[in-house]
Amino acid sequence: MRLRDTTVVFLCAFLGMMVLFMPLPVLNGPYEDLRADDVQWTCSMPLLSLAPHDVDLDEVREAVAVARAEELATGQSYVPPESQHPLCGGLARTQVVLALLAFAGAFWKGRKWWRSTADIRAEKRFKRLHESVDNPDSRSRIFR
Repeated sequence: MRLRDTTVVFLCAFLGMMVLFMPLPVLNGPYEDLRADDVQWTCSMPLLSLAPHDVDLDEVREAVAVARAEELATGQSYVPPESQHPLCGGLARTQVVLALLAFAGAFWKGRKWWRSTADIRAEKRFKRLHESVDNPDSRSRIFR
């Protein structure tokens, strides 16, 4: 399957925007001694979280212990505490690098397309210019 250059440019730019503005939800597994269902891990938008604050895992463990104790005391279902994942910073930086690579690919392919179609655009302008000179009545009333 051969894609047109403009399609490739659009796909690269679209993927770059998606990677840059959407956090990847891959951090749902266990981390150190916290099970996957103990904490609701979150990450913010990669563009805004290149250097996030450090996550204190002791505080997260205390919040889990409090939530477990509350579950036993009240008999309600367990509501996991929410915390930012400690690896979000590295993931955000990786996503920004991937987005920059996608934008570089889009720029390169777009420039290649623009240069390869320059003669076609020039021929169209030349043809329009000569049509308007050869037949002045064909021009619209605005340009008479």
